[in-house]
Amino acid sequence: MATPQREIPATSPYSRPFYKWLDRLAPIGLALFMMAVFVDYSWWMLKSPTHIATWRSLIFFAIWIPTTLFYVIMAIKDIAQNWNGRWEFAGPKARNPLADTVGAQKAEMQRDFFRSVTGKRYDLTQNAFFRWLFHRRWYQFAAQLPNVIIFNIVIIAGLVGVVNPNRNFATVITWYVWFGVLFVLMIGVGRAWCLICPFSAQAEWVQRLGLFGKGKKLFTRGLKWPQKYSTLLISVFFFLGLTWAEEFYNIAGPGKPAFTSMLVAGIIIWDLFYALTFERRSFCHYGCPLNGVIGVVSAVAPFEGFRAKDRTLCKTCTTKECMKGSNRSYGCGWYEYPGSMSSNFYCGLTGECFKGCPYENIGLSVHAPLKEAYQPKKKRFDLAVGVTLMMGALFFEIVNATPQYAAFDNWLSHVTGWVAIAKALDGQLSGYPNPLDYMGIILLFPLFGWIIANVGSWISRGQIKARELFTRYSYGWIPLFGLGILARQLPKVLTNGPTIAQVISDPFGFGWNMFGTADMNMHARSFAYHWILFVQLSLVIIGAVASIVVNQKISQLDFRGRPGARAINVLMNGTIVFLMALLLGGYYYIALINPGHPLAPPF
Repeated sequence: MATPQREIPATSPYSRPFYKWLDRLAPIGLALFMMAVFVDYSWWMLKSPTHIATWRSLIFFAIWIPTTLFYVIMAIKDIAQNWNGRWEFAGPKARNPLADTVGAQKAEMQRDFFRSVTGKRYDLTQNAFFRWLFHRRWYQFAAQLPNVIIFNIVIIAGLVGVVNPNRNFATVITWYVWFGVLFVLMIGVGRAWCLICPFSAQAEWVQRLGLFGKGKKLFTRGLKWPQKYSTLLISVFFFLGLTWAEEFYNIAGPGKPAFTSMLVAGIIIWDLFYALTFERRSFCHYGCPLNGVIGVVSAVAPFEGFRAKDRTLCKTCTTKECMKGSNRSYGCGWYEYPGSMSSNFYCGLTGECFKGCPYENIGLSVHAPLKEAYQPKKKRFDLAVGVTLMMGALFFEIVNATPQYAAFDNWLSHVTGWVAIAKALDGQLSGYPNPLDYMGIILLFPLFGWIIANVGSWISRGQIKARELFTRYSYGWIPLFGLGILARQLPKVLTNGPTIAQVISDPFGFGWNMFGTADMNMHARSFAYHWILFVQLSLVIIGAVASIVVNQKISQLDFRGRPGARAINVLMNGTIVFLMALLLGGYYYIALINPGHPLAPPF
């Protein structure tokens, strides 16, 4: 049903000449920023105080010059095309009178099926500044540009920088900073990373042949993704494969910086293939290894994503610019229809639907955390399987830090001949971890969840199917998984924090001192106090409590009055407590066996 909204004025206070010039100057400033970074790094490369091999300089400029020129040329093109205010939004169309009759009837018929988040919320688009910002075509580009520059430097640093991972920008930024920030963003804002993602950004710019302007033609074959492969599990399996490869090649050990560089470059090339072959953001939806993790953990966040304020109005809209696009918008790159969205799982926060809606009927609201995990009625089986698989990956990250697992994995690799295969790939590889025990540990958790669901079905005497229990209550695992994996990443960020200041000034290890911090003499583990373990344990406990809250809400909303509902809820909460105990015990144990820092996990 319609949500009461304040009337939006037909003319924005941000339509005055000052803001029109700001609209023009902001993209110019972004283009100049790109040029400034290019000139600064080029100057340091040419005037380096230490000798740099010619081949390193050639690799640097072979990547640096073409990419920068492409971005600047595209920026100039977009600025020229939009100089006369094509971004200005004249104001919303008058409300369709059919919305209160035909639209209301359709919305009422589908009200229960599209049950969405209810309760108190604050719509950011009621604020004139956010409304003005989300209408700007350069809004997303401004968010993406810093990350694009950072990860392009990561690629170059891994290829031409020093081999020492603690002095190389590629490994320090990617494994000590990025992963920690990534999970904080997921829990706090949802798919904020998707908004600023440097991988999809560059592929999308090539697909659109522009950085922020609205072009008429796309540079892509535009094939539709096969419907039978439209499942989250593709992304989850990519994530599991990437996690195994990272351990196998010791990419984040940290290992050789070149491996990190090749990993980042490989993701960008893989994304570019999707962009040139399929329509819109097919990679983000089906190919990105992080899509499943980000989408799942986003359910904890208080941001619900862009969606319709009044669904009755959407029911009578015939043009659907939010999905199909318009002269101001490309339409949703994630194939989402804001008029029926019931969760933030697939909202990439790009704002294309907001720019396209002629009725100004799209909002971006903030509400209490966890609601996206339990309130939507549409709960997906593939997402439930994905959650349990990723929980298995989290437990593997803990188990593989123990000497018992290392001994077992070594024995299994010799018995199965996996060591010989690994040595054939690279003489320095040990074969760790063996893919058999890696997947064995991970698959235990979907199996465990399915067994618990069957026990619940037995409690209900078959009145509630095991598949339904597994699907709905697996959403209760999400908060524990989200905070549990954040706890796993936290020590790496905190214990290696000081090295960040050094590599920012000297990203390639060439003796530069761009910001005066390259010579800061701080111990690499100066932040690794014993309290890190207690922060980890606290995060796990908070995650477990949040999961129990989600289970309680799921029981009330989806199973109230059904046979055995209370007993099943107790069973599911007991499952959360059991998983919490395993996580707490695992983190505490690997802290105790670390000889250098008895109470800090060995990262």
